[in-house]
Amino acid sequence: MPAKRRLVKILLSYPAESDKGEGVHYARVLERLGHQVVTINTSAESRSSVDPQRKVIGFPPGVAFDDVLSHVGSADLFIYVEPLGLIPLGMERSPVPTVCVISDVHRNLKSRQTLSLLFDHVFLYQQNYLSKFDKHPREAVHWFPWSCDSDVFRDLGCIRDLDVAFVGQLFGPRSPRRRVVEELNRRVKLNEQRYYLQREIPGIYSRAKIVINLPIGHDLNCRVFEAMSCGSLLLTTREDNGQEDLFQEGIHYVAFDRQGELFEKVDHFLKAEVDRQKIARAGHDLVMSQHTVSVRLQELLAKVQSGPRGGAPVRGFSRSEVLALYAAVYERNGWVEALLKLAADKRAAVERSVLLARSAKSFLRRAVRGW
Repeated sequence: MPAKRRLVKILLSYPAESDKGEGVHYARVLERLGHQVVTINTSAESRSSVDPQRKVIGFPPGVAFDDVLSHVGSADLFIYVEPLGLIPLGMERSPVPTVCVISDVHRNLKSRQTLSLLFDHVFLYQQNYLSKFDKHPREAVHWFPWSCDSDVFRDLGCIRDLDVAFVGQLFGPRSPRRRVVEELNRRVKLNEQRYYLQREIPGIYSRAKIVINLPIGHDLNCRVFEAMSCGSLLLTTREDNGQEDLFQEGIHYVAFDRQGELFEKVDHFLKAEVDRQKIARAGHDLVMSQHTVSVRLQELLAKVQSGPRGGAPVRGFSRSEVLALYAAVYERNGWVEALLKLAADKRAAVERSVLLARSAKSFLRRAVRGW
């Protein structure tokens, strides 16, 4: 008889107002699994714009973790899904396990290494970067590949009237990705190239015979899983990034090394309907059985429960090291007010000057990027 699943109360921190990110899927799936989820953020207390039925409890940046726990009535676990969710002060004294889920480590690796020091467990989407997070116990750093919410990303049963679909940024006029997509648009029927909300993407993929993936930085990205879950044939670059640990080329997806091979395989599989549908179905079935958000989150909870306790490096830091760590994280997130509050509360002139300098840098970052 299988062991009874332990149900827990989870503080889930993510930018609930943003259409991008996985937090909204995590919240829904954790609740479907029977856990109690309290969504927290740095915005004012409100309803999520992406999931209007979800209540979000807002706290100011720099709030104390003890105050958060007191407000929500304690918790069993804190999960932060980067970027830009709430990171309270006092994580080094957290009475509950703390977890961060980190996505784009192939971009701004150093800032994500810094962020991870606040958490007991680190879950990375990218297998090739596990060794870069070496300040934690080895058992506290986990490969956590992308997955998909099977209630959202699924085959909608549409007529597949698109030869090829691509969803993603095209970047500048000379970018390799833009050149490939523009050439595809000349050759086959392609979806309109624009920004798509998450809820629109399953409809596009469910209309496509083939979904093209052109990853940046050789990463194993969400498009791999979402394309398969919607029943399309995935055509992606051949990578040594864990892809072959999860799927088999030629069985679950098709791969290429060069642009000429990409165009050749598009032409071939548009004609070879039986083979295309066979591979697409195998990929779909595997994702739906082994690579859903539900499967991933059950693995996450099991690893936290069985893994080391108190693994966050910050738990062993001196007072000045803790302050410096929070200053670096808050500056990166553009939390000027939290930095000024820290500066006002500290007596040491050197620490205060550093914090004020961080505040100015953070203000400029936010002004330039429009945060």
